[in-house]
Amino acid sequence: MLNKIRWQRRCVVVKILDFSVRANPLGTPEAIKTALTAAIREQCAAPVDPDFTALRQTIALRHGVQSGQIAVSQREEELIALLAASAGGARRALLPVPCPRSYERVLKRCGLDVKSFALPLKHNYRIPRGALAEALDGCDLLVLGNPAFPSAALMPPAELLSELDRWLGRGGWLILDERAVDFTYGSITNSLWSGVRREPRAALIRSFTDSLALALCPLCYAVGGEGWISALRARQFAPALSPLAHYLAPALERIMPFRSSTVDVVTRLMPRLIGRLRRISGLRPLPSDANWVLCRLERDDITAPELAAQLRRRSILIPPCIDERHFTLGLRVPIETDRFIKAAREILMPRTKA
Repeated sequence: MLNKIRWQRRCVVVKILDFSVRANPLGTPEAIKTALTAAIREQCAAPVDPDFTALRQTIALRHGVQSGQIAVSQREEELIALLAASAGGARRALLPVPCPRSYERVLKRCGLDVKSFALPLKHNYRIPRGALAEALDGCDLLVLGNPAFPSAALMPPAELLSELDRWLGRGGWLILDERAVDFTYGSITNSLWSGVRREPRAALIRSFTDSLALALCPLCYAVGGEGWISALRARQFAPALSPLAHYLAPALERIMPFRSSTVDVVTRLMPRLIGRLRRISGLRPLPSDANWVLCRLERDDITAPELAAQLRRRSILIPPCIDERHFTLGLRVPIETDRFIKAAREILMPRTKA
């Protein structure tokens, strides 16, 4: 018994920090917590509507469209795959890279030829003005993140639309992944929706999973031309969401103040994070328009996977990306960021010659 007590005293519980998660640093809003708590308490007693009509109507009001222009899912990648598979006549897709690996995977699964459009490091992996319109030559489908991952680069809607306008007019299909737009300064004004809402071959993907920290009940959606969305939903297995999602519709109508607070906290914390990262030896944070930052190691004695392995031993997880020099870091509350900064400084402390 005494040995057991001594063993328990020696045990220290260390919280694992996963910086690959790009959820809202404010956590889940109270209205959403209350709705989910009620659903669990009632054991999801409400009748299950496989079409999630009430939820889709609530989301449709957000965009000023009909519910037939909304499709819901638990995963953004599912929506991208179903949209690509439903893009009638599309044969060749343009993919600006670097981007999530899932983009290329789902496009190839749909039988599309993929043309990679490599973005240069000298532009911080951002699309140079005029380059997108030129790269679209010969392509009839575009999958693009805005803000893009992993670069966290946001292309202003007016600039993006000027690059796409003629191509869309010639019959191009656009899948724009805006899952992180709620974290950007200006939030909804950075969405391209108002510019493409009348385009039958344009669809935007938005997400509540990260913006509302909905790990318990993932929820994202596509909004676009009714014909395209109907074709998507005809291919989708039902139900598209957890039964818990039925309880979210009323709560989603009350999150506007929370969205404003989210932008405020990201705008306040991100410059501080980037400033602190710049003071770590050999680490270069790239400019960020979202709630994560792409970091580049500019030293030869350690790679991003090696840094990740050393941090993992300290219960800190970072996702290497692009190559052996890059990783992303999600924005967290200051106490958690402090822990990463301290560990990274210790690991990357300049070596002194013996």
